[in-house]
Amino acid sequence: MTQRARRLLLFLAILLFVLAASGILLYAWGYSFDWPEKKFVLTGGFYLKSIPKKAEVYLNNKLKTEKTPAFIKRLLPKEYQVKITKDGFHTWQKKLRIESKMVTEARNILLIPEHPFLELVKEELPADFSLDEFMSLEKSNIIFYIQEPSYILYKTDQAASFNKQISLAPLPSGHQYQIFVSTNEKIVLLNEKNELYYFKPENKAFELLAENVQGVQFAPDNKKLLYYTSNEIYVYYLEDILIQPNKKAYEKESITRLSQEIKKAIWYSQTNNHIIFTTDQAVKIIELDDRDYRNAFNLFNWSTSQIAYSHKDKKIYLVREKKLLSFSLSSE
Repeated sequence: MTQRARRLLLFLAILLFVLAASGILLYAWGYSFDWPEKKFVLTGGFYLKSIPKKAEVYLNNKLKTEKTPAFIKRLLPKEYQVKITKDGFHTWQKKLRIESKMVTEARNILLIPEHPFLELVKEELPADFSLDEFMSLEKSNIIFYIQEPSYILYKTDQAASFNKQISLAPLPSGHQYQIFVSTNEKIVLLNEKNELYYFKPENKAFELLAENVQGVQFAPDNKKLLYYTSNEIYVYYLEDILIQPNKKAYEKESITRLSQEIKKAIWYSQTNNHIIFTTDQAVKIIELDDRDYRNAFNLFNWSTSQIAYSHKDKKIYLVREKKLLSFSLSSE
């Protein structure tokens, strides 16, 4: 072998080493080669968590080896069609974008059974049966009340051992108010004109939040307030939501609007991120995640005006044709 040939081989060996080392370093730093764009780009990833677990994951209709909960990394920054599937459940799907050096999360994926099993709890219910009273929890010793004629909110206990003023500014007078208090003592009021007021502790005063409100419920995590009119469901965020999709405190969001009348809406408390509601035609469930579109499904194709979630056994109870029924959306 001539000296020139040896030098050429040495040069090629050094070049291959530099290219290989560069490729290894780029890979270690999170780069991948984007063939359509013909350049190296920093990658990102997905974190996908579902109830139930061990669901299959599809990205752009390609089955991944990972099952939920899944961390899928080294993905090129672009939009992906994400599908989560499991036998016997409706498919959850959404277009989600990957950004360089970022992890896109979907932590509250709830797979809905295609045919939820209804269990008979009690039959021949009396005509005046109230599911809310049947499901009512043990009452707190703390009592909130509005003193007249000042229309100032006060707090006391059943023994009246103390009396604490809560609000500084008076409410509009001449109205009857229902008081709703969360477990960490966030407060809203609903009057007979269907006006909803929220108490802001910063200024110790009530602010008008919405009108034409038919019902209201705090989320069990105390971070969100659900309220609804005759045809629209809203969520009012009481704190910053730090998991994706992020929300700001005091942000109001319309969840769904219908041409049908909404009879009742409640939190699905196991996730704090889904709402079960009833119309004239069906019992439905919808997620809060507004990226791309909200996944919504019919649970039953018939109506009920009485529905409630039990924290004790994690079941949903409803009344139909003088029967008390229950069903579960998860065994986890």
